[in-house]
Amino acid sequence: MFVTCYARQTMYTIKQAAQRTGIAIPTIRVWERRYGVVAPTRTPAGYRLYDDDSIARLRAMQHLVDLEGWRPSQAADRIRAADLAELADLGEPSARPAVADASGVGQEAPEAIDAIVDSARDLDVAAIERTLDETFAGQRFESAMDVVVFPALRKIGEAWAGGELDVAREHAASETVRRRIAHFFDAAARTAAGRTVVVGLPPGSHHELGAFAFAVAARRAGLGVLYLGADVPLDAWQRTVRDADPAAVVLAVVSRGDVGPASDVIRALGGEGRRVVAVGGPAAPEVEAALGAVLLPDRIDEAVMTLLEVAGPAAS
Repeated sequence: MFVTCYARQTMYTIKQAAQRTGIAIPTIRVWERRYGVVAPTRTPAGYRLYDDDSIARLRAMQHLVDLEGWRPSQAADRIRAADLAELADLGEPSARPAVADASGVGQEAPEAIDAIVDSARDLDVAAIERTLDETFAGQRFESAMDVVVFPALRKIGEAWAGGELDVAREHAASETVRRRIAHFFDAAARTAAGRTVVVGLPPGSHHELGAFAFAVAARRAGLGVLYLGADVPLDAWQRTVRDADPAAVVLAVVSRGDVGPASDVIRALGGEGRRVVAVGGPAAPEVEAALGAVLLPDRIDEAVMTLLEVAGPAAS
């Protein structure tokens, strides 16, 4: 990893800071701008540089928000008042995945949902990005997806189905969300270890945002995730499972049209060794119980906890 020696300190770019902390780049920017958790120096060209103290502050902030359930404003007050020893203790890694607490985000959620939908109607991608960044910086990723992003996407889908919003606007909004989710997937790479799970969609299924968000949450919980994305052919599922030998396979079943193809994948994987096969998504309950797949809960945190429980102990 390339780092810069600046004023006799090791300095990190924002990308390197994200890799070292597991915090998405947009969230780092909002925590800096809105809460003053860090004050990076700037290169002559204007690029941010973070020192080890900044990295400690970011890790401590992440610990309080993600694992202790603090609101970012309260966590920021605590971080600004902490000395280096306290920051080290607060930022200590934990294997305990947090369970989302949405109690503190209800008031902001309707406004954020409406802002995303209105911005989609206006084809204002920059406004969608700003709302997403504020939303993700103000609560845990999993809570943000469950209480703001997914409801906003459902409203956008309903507006498209009702002829109030054209397909270009729907696609622009979905792709904007996908790019933000990708930041979190990349940032979570440092914690991915132990058991591996394969996540993807059955043949012909293209609505992947729910599966992608689940893959991020699973990675943040410490699982190694091989994310296949949308429309994965049956033979590709079989080859991947044989080659990767995962502890579990997770199929997203988004619509009724996905039930048959998902069932075919489950049947085909029945001969690929003993492993957990789980299904999640709006149409997942329609998959035959006789196929033996584990039905994951709707909320992302609960779905990840269920997968952790059924996938067996981590490899030593």
